[in-house]
Amino acid sequence: MSHPEAPVVERWFMRRGFTALLDGTSMRRRRAARFARTLAIVFVLIMVIEVPRYGSNPWITLPISLLVILAVWVIGNLTRRRRPLTLPDRVARLERWTFLLVPSLVVLITPHEALRIEDFELSGFAAGAIAAAALFLTQLFLLGLLTLLAYSGLIALGPWLGRRVASSFAAGGTAVGRALPLLLGVVGFLFFSADLWRVVGRLSPLSYLLAVLLFVGLSWLFLHTRGLDVGALGRFEQPDEVTRLLAGTPLEGGALRLPADCPLTPEQRRSLRLVMVISRLAIATVVGLAVFGFFVVLGLITVNAEVVQAWTQAPPEVMVSWATERQSYALTRQHLKVCGFLAVFSGFYFAVVSATDPVFREGLRDDVQDDLRQACAARLVALQWFPGKP
Repeated sequence: MSHPEAPVVERWFMRRGFTALLDGTSMRRRRAARFARTLAIVFVLIMVIEVPRYGSNPWITLPISLLVILAVWVIGNLTRRRRPLTLPDRVARLERWTFLLVPSLVVLITPHEALRIEDFELSGFAAGAIAAAALFLTQLFLLGLLTLLAYSGLIALGPWLGRRVASSFAAGGTAVGRALPLLLGVVGFLFFSADLWRVVGRLSPLSYLLAVLLFVGLSWLFLHTRGLDVGALGRFEQPDEVTRLLAGTPLEGGALRLPADCPLTPEQRRSLRLVMVISRLAIATVVGLAVFGFFVVLGLITVNAEVVQAWTQAPPEVMVSWATERQSYALTRQHLKVCGFLAVFSGFYFAVVSATDPVFREGLRDDVQDDLRQACAARLVALQWFPGKP
């Protein structure tokens, strides 16, 4: 049978966040080349825009940066025994260290003026060294971020994740109806606690963000450390299951010699685990949003501005208010902070409990295991149809 074109298969893997599974196939080179050229563009922008800002005279630093860019380009290609002006097609150790060190070294060797901060004065060399260190940390962060985005498939994972959240909402009525009473039994009494309103309602934006990120990080850590038998996910023995998994994909019709085990590198195992964690967090997000909506409505009905002021011991930040003959109503920023905090805590609680008790998430569409097995089956066929160079 005729095989689909490589870009079609590559796009199928990328849209599901499984770009790491392309390693070992002929499609890996295109992924590596895209990453290398993206990294080169960022490197040039840093050298042309950021590096001159650190020197005392940009008109001296900019020509130095341009000469360094040309030298790095030519020397890198000559080291690889290629033509001097060939576009990069891979990122190895040499390219990574060049990206990290060269901008900082250029900043270090260019002249700097002495810097005075109140009663403390830094020499020009010390100011340059601090600027070079700051730029090195920036480059380290950018390298890690670009590598994560390129090889984890996070960018391509966006549309797939959106569809998964939408499907979870569509199929989540039963689960939310089952989980919400249990969650309310855990966090409901906290909503009417003056201490919670006084602490959470008066947090600064940064402190509130850090508190929320703490629960998100703990959820991520817990789900990531949960046992995921990747070996079992990549083992296939029944031809009917392989046919079912590949149906509707560009690799439909691929035949495997069974039993077969999908070869996975440590990076690919991490990629599969990443998709699993994000999928489970998406389901927890659906539950958290339901809790948030419930408490916002409950707060509007039962907690007015006077109560907020009594509990927080600070003037409430009223966003919307209205009154009837017998009752006044208000939506304040403190309402949203408290409801958001309870929603994040509920999502964390749901993620932890549902990972150990599948009955707790019954009714939510959680077919991530099938997605991972489908990706492993597709990789086995892709290795046959698009073998990489030895």
